[in-house]
Amino acid sequence: MTANQVLVLEGISPDNIPFDDLFALNKPVILKGLVNNWPLVQAGKQSVEQVMAQLTENDTGRPLLAYRAPAHIKSRFGYNDTCTGFNYSSEKTRLSDVLAQITAGFSDDEHEYLYINSLRFDQGLPELSKANTLNFSHPEFTNNQPVPKIWIGTESVAAAHFDQPKNIACCVLGKRRFTLFSPEQVDNLYPGPLSPTPGGQVVTTANLDEPDFEKFPRLKTALENAWIADLEPGDGLYYPSMWWHEVRAFDRFNVMVNFWWMTAKPYLGNPMDLLMHGMLTLRDKPAEEKAAWRALFDYYVFGEGEKVIEHLPVECHGPLAQMDELSARRLRAMLLNNLNR
Repeated sequence: MTANQVLVLEGISPDNIPFDDLFALNKPVILKGLVNNWPLVQAGKQSVEQVMAQLTENDTGRPLLAYRAPAHIKSRFGYNDTCTGFNYSSEKTRLSDVLAQITAGFSDDEHEYLYINSLRFDQGLPELSKANTLNFSHPEFTNNQPVPKIWIGTESVAAAHFDQPKNIACCVLGKRRFTLFSPEQVDNLYPGPLSPTPGGQVVTTANLDEPDFEKFPRLKTALENAWIADLEPGDGLYYPSMWWHEVRAFDRFNVMVNFWWMTAKPYLGNPMDLLMHGMLTLRDKPAEEKAAWRALFDYYVFGEGEKVIEHLPVECHGPLAQMDELSARRLRAMLLNNLNR
């Protein structure tokens, strides 16, 4: 059913990632064997127990957030039936307790699912993070070093969602499948509510494994345009900002490390705020007014910045010029003043 083949690059190591090529392609790319030599990956080639031992030895003991779900969800973490909550619970615990509980259930045919989601690798396991990393010396990272996260747990499915950062996901232990969709497929993925969300981002309400085309007819189009990336331990996967992705961890115990980074300056703010403000101020206007505002957004926001100011004296450019930290602060202050009227 998949129409797209994910490009596979061989011979890539943590020190020779071809970032310029990846950015130019602007699509998912498998980096085969990228982290084969990581100590955690090498430990996994020996046994699950050796990976658990490295995690335990390097644990700071700090409390962390874990997700627990009953056996009947079949490892798919997501919404409840009414999308007013979730089919799992969250709890503060310690890594050692999570590993002990997973180990205790290894021989059970039916078991709870336990999942540590997006733990800051450099904070929860700092020494291990230093030993299992990538070289980010490319100019894109000069003022914006990626944030490393680690994912630890049983079998799991993170329902299709998007993230604003770019990402390199590194499969450490257990096989993983990424099912990816370009941003244009949002209409075919039947997103859930903006709040609540399982992990801070809206996720699909559809089950990609058991698609209900009567309830979600456009989902068929999404699946026909999906990109499937199957990862073995040691493999990496690059995918661009805003791409939807569903992530399945297949094995009884799985570990993944990923690196997220934003390309925009932090002072530029969060575009999701603009989206929600647009819902407040534009969505319910008459169609002809929405069309007029779309033209203005195309001109001022999505168009060429230089074109907007090419006919204007420099003295009056203001927020129309390329944004810097000072102009961003001024514009934010003006917006806050307007919103508080």
